[in-house]
Amino acid sequence: MSSLSDFKKKHITLMNALFTIAVPVVVWLVMELLNVTVCGVHTLASTVDLTTLMRNLASTFCFALGLNCNMPQGRMDTSTGAQMYLACILGGNVALSLNLGGIGILAFSLVLGLILGGFTGLLFIKLRILPMVLGLGISLVYECISFSMYDQQGLNLFGMNGVEILSNKVFIIVVTLLVIAVMTYMFQYSSFGYNRRAIQGNQKLANDSGINIYVNAVLCYTLAGALVAVAGVFDTAYKSNLVPVLGMSSNSTVFAAMFPMAVGMWLSKKSNPVIGILAGALAVQILVIGLSKFTAVGLSSYWQTCLKYGCWLAFMIYRMNEDKMMQMKARRERAALARRTRAQRSAAVA
Repeated sequence: MSSLSDFKKKHITLMNALFTIAVPVVVWLVMELLNVTVCGVHTLASTVDLTTLMRNLASTFCFALGLNCNMPQGRMDTSTGAQMYLACILGGNVALSLNLGGIGILAFSLVLGLILGGFTGLLFIKLRILPMVLGLGISLVYECISFSMYDQQGLNLFGMNGVEILSNKVFIIVVTLLVIAVMTYMFQYSSFGYNRRAIQGNQKLANDSGINIYVNAVLCYTLAGALVAVAGVFDTAYKSNLVPVLGMSSNSTVFAAMFPMAVGMWLSKKSNPVIGILAGALAVQILVIGLSKFTAVGLSSYWQTCLKYGCWLAFMIYRMNEDKMMQMKARRERAALARRTRAQRSAAVA
């Protein structure tokens, strides 16, 4: 046991990387076993499944990363779903009217996401409203704006010229790698990232030390708007259209991204937040694809959703009690060490 502990301490980076990779691999192994045993099919049975996984992974990863911009600082921005709808519907239709294709749709949506997120951040620091309350109000406003545009048709990409690049696997990988690179730099190596971590630790101490917590908050909101816009573009490309919604229905996209974000934040203890959320999003998407295979044996989509969120509930119960489990494990190890020490002393006396 001591040699294993020494190896873990000596190769801590390797062990952390293996742990981060192991989570989605274990999820895949479990779903593969269940799918083969119960349904008679593989979890990733074809290139269609792989393409679906990549597109959904890019969308889920970007949205979860957008939520993570504000969540560790105690700000739950529930308006990100409405920001996604408005940025994609307006930006996408403007790009289509200019015949700019898929890249134009992505670029215009990204810029509008930056603007909408930045505007929400400015409202937050000026009005000092609770983040969740502000998010609900902004959601209603953004939803009404997006619903009133383009005759309530939203964004339709079906049959449009030049949008097929949004479903190209190489393009999806390139965009995902760019998001990883940019956000890793922003979170880990920029002054914004250092300040963000300081605020996350103690906002009052960070403010007293000279960090402008208000500028940092606006930047967090701005980055979140850009990321959810990118997520919305890939989600729209997968579904072929994005229909506007009302009555805070856009919040469903926010809560759907909570699961991968929670798993990613847990994994970020062993890596960095960006890689952790990527691994968390991958694990959740493998779970979703695996559950979808049970349609062949009569499991409805409603039950699949129930099972998915049941897994989320079980994970959160574990997370909330993880410290207690670690304390119990440490207590057992101390008791075992005490018994061994007592036995050794007894043997020495004898």
